[in-house]
Amino acid sequence: MPISSELRKTGFFRLWTGETLSLAGSQITYFATPLIAVLVLDAGSWEMGLLGAAGSAATLFFGLSAGVWADSFERRRLLQFANLARALVLAVIPVLWLLDALTIWALLAVTFAVGALSLLFDSAMSAYLPRLVGKKQLGPANSWMEGSSAVGDVAGPGLAGVLVQFLGAPLAVMVDAVSYAASALALRGLPRAEPAAPEGPREKHLQAALSGLRLLMRDPVQRSLALAAAHFNFFTAMFYALYTLYVVKTLGLSPALLGVLSAAGGVGALLGSATAAWISRRFGYGVPLALAYAAPGAAGLLVPLAEGRGQVWALVLVGLSQFGWVLAVVVNLILSETIKQALVPDHMLGRITGSVRFISWGVEPFGALLAGALGAGLLGLRNTLVLSALGLLTSAVWPLAGPARTLRSLPDTHEDGTAADPETESTARP
Repeated sequence: MPISSELRKTGFFRLWTGETLSLAGSQITYFATPLIAVLVLDAGSWEMGLLGAAGSAATLFFGLSAGVWADSFERRRLLQFANLARALVLAVIPVLWLLDALTIWALLAVTFAVGALSLLFDSAMSAYLPRLVGKKQLGPANSWMEGSSAVGDVAGPGLAGVLVQFLGAPLAVMVDAVSYAASALALRGLPRAEPAAPEGPREKHLQAALSGLRLLMRDPVQRSLALAAAHFNFFTAMFYALYTLYVVKTLGLSPALLGVLSAAGGVGALLGSATAAWISRRFGYGVPLALAYAAPGAAGLLVPLAEGRGQVWALVLVGLSQFGWVLAVVVNLILSETIKQALVPDHMLGRITGSVRFISWGVEPFGALLAGALGAGLLGLRNTLVLSALGLLTSAVWPLAGPARTLRSLPDTHEDGTAADPETESTARP
């Protein structure tokens, strides 16, 4: 990706560096937490369903409030607070393990708390980025931010596999705690982003939270994308609730091999982040979004297809699955986030982001719990994974049927987010 001189002047790359540090560490926790459940706590399908539900359950409690807080408080300070709090919470896991006091319930509680803090961080970041770089630089900035995620996807799993193999999964989590603290330090010196002055009397917290949800549901573009994300995330939660249990217990992959295969997803993420801007310029937004929603379903089918084919085929198929899945997700995230940040006014970005998270992440606990129930009983692990992958394929219906299908380009905007062309203003504001 080319480095824009305008983007460099904003201080964006300090933000990017901090995000890269935290995301590389996050991959370690994302990788190690289910392994702690499987290898240390001997969790079964139902316990893995509970663990999958715990991280996203925070959305049901704090999803709308996180958006309000992101629009009400200075955003850089919120980002630092969320990072430092996540560092402290994650440190609980290795401490309890060393004291021989780690239980599945403690792991669920830590996962829930980290999920809540990550929700606050994401809402604040989505609202902070346009203020830092300006609306005209959102496309390149989002590509770099997803590139940051891609770097974490490449470096994190391989490092996680080695750390888990030699240190044990609980101690590996401590590396993530340190990365969050380093990220908070990297944010120092960046410009502050005070909340925009409200138009009229300040709303009460509940009114502000519900106003973001109402605005989201009235906007046809944002509503269809939020529903598409909810559909996709429901089946993703089903799939990944059982993924680690399946590949470790059924396919017989070690933590080190699993880390190497997960790094294949990071390569896909790098490719996605490098090409997403070109894809939107060449093909628009609707059809690429539909393909990005469907592709992980096809990739997911490769994992249960690996059963009974030997370890070499298992390595090839799971690696291809990770590569294709993450590539498509990164393209999806860049296109969806750019649409939202370009069309939604600055003073509503936090609330709209929180509302989208509430809808799209709020379904994940139910998907994970359903996977745990089906995997433990009616369908078994393999058939539940197949069902989840088929469900993912159908999420392409939303962008194909919704107004995003005809969205070839985004309306030009001024630095403050107002529409440059009055004829586009109705589409630029929810």
